[in-house]
Amino acid sequence: MSVQRRFRQALLLVAAVASALTLLGTVLMAGLGLDRGFLRLLPPPVLHQAAPVFERALVTAIVLGSVLAGAGALGLSWWLSRALAQTLSVRLEPFVALSRRIARGDLGGRISIQASDELGELAYALNRMAETLSESDRQRETFLAAVAHDLRTPLTALQANLEGMLAGVVPPEPERIASLHGEAGRLIRLVEDLLTLASARAGALPLALRSTDVASQTRALAERFEPLATAKGVHLTCEVPPEGQATVDPDRMDAVLTNLLSNAIRHVPAGGHVRLRLRLDGGIAEWAVVDDGPGIPPEILPHVTEPFVRGDPSRGRGAGSGLGLAIAETWVRAHGGTLSLTSDHGTRVVVRLPRFGTTG
Repeated sequence: MSVQRRFRQALLLVAAVASALTLLGTVLMAGLGLDRGFLRLLPPPVLHQAAPVFERALVTAIVLGSVLAGAGALGLSWWLSRALAQTLSVRLEPFVALSRRIARGDLGGRISIQASDELGELAYALNRMAETLSESDRQRETFLAAVAHDLRTPLTALQANLEGMLAGVVPPEPERIASLHGEAGRLIRLVEDLLTLASARAGALPLALRSTDVASQTRALAERFEPLATAKGVHLTCEVPPEGQATVDPDRMDAVLTNLLSNAIRHVPAGGHVRLRLRLDGGIAEWAVVDDGPGIPPEILPHVTEPFVRGDPSRGRGAGSGLGLAIAETWVRAHGGTLSLTSDHGTRVVVRLPRFGTTG
């Protein structure tokens, strides 16, 4: 039974008891006097003396009945409110305990209340909040560990080579210096990606929304990637309507689609197919990048948009920073859209955005 229903029933009970006590008190106390019909049977001298007494007794009975009814209702209200408060206090104890554990940073607690009333809904909401915070904490720890690994390994290699050159052990050959320069550039790009991701998630990089011919933009993107696909022996097809407008940040969406298309071409073997499709349906703009490559392992798929998670772990660091999809999803969400991935025989990535919005 819900808390609101119990409270309403308690109020109705108090009102009913108060009314009953008022009626009972009035009847009982008025019964001590005599009805005026019987007073008329008395002799006039007695009637003259009895009438004022009767009226005072009747008024007294009504007053006393009302006082007794009010006192009874007040006492019953106090008892019911105390019982209800005690019941709520007992039921709220697990919520208070869980809130205090969360405030201390202990995210392992849960509430085991199985109820269908408001407290049951509150228990479910608190449990979900604790699970979300726990998952965020896990992602943060994984993120920090991945950042430390991706920075420490190349920095260690750079340090070892530079120390060897300074000591005269490693010859400063142009090829070695070029390799170190490339590694330094990769580290700079990694740091830039980290800053972009952090700023985007914090809302520090606002979108420059404007009406854009997304059909022409998507077609130009496919043309830009055609030489890369041809060089790798991948068949790239593009399905785009002749024209179509949408309110987007064209630079951010170009970065999103560039990441998705480059990932697809990179992971598809020679002879494979990659399809880029744009569909404009009423108020929705939907892009899909579909390939027939090896796909993403099922255990990785739910986490593939998290930072430093790669769809193909065997490719190692050379496959990219592992931040591209995380940044792409952040930009898509900033547009009010969604990015979804499915992978069975190949991979399908779908980006859905509201087609029209407020520019500026």
